[in-house]
Amino acid sequence: MAFMNEDLKLKAEKAFGGVIRTSSNTVIPFNKEEHETKERSRLARALVYSFLFGIGIILICTPIYNLNVATDLRLSLFNILTTYSGLLGPFVGVIAGYYFKN
Repeated sequence: MAFMNEDLKLKAEKAFGGVIRTSSNTVIPFNKEEHETKERSRLARALVYSFLFGIGIILICTPIYNLNVATDLRLSLFNILTTYSGLLGPFVGVIAGYYFKN
């Protein structure tokens, strides 16, 4: 077997015009379940961070908006946060609860 590998290495060196370096390390096989778990975890984290980023934007931008408009056009920070959390909170809660359980 080693003789065949050396022969193939010599053929490759001739074909490509130089020394071909090979690694003696074994290749780690692809684990589909581990890959899917990492990918789902990454997506869940991105969703949770996006949700928190949205809350941060609301907490920063609503008071700035309210400072620059007339009194009758002001927005209620509590109502905006309640609506935002009511719409997206259940999705984030289900995903976070499922993927972050350990």
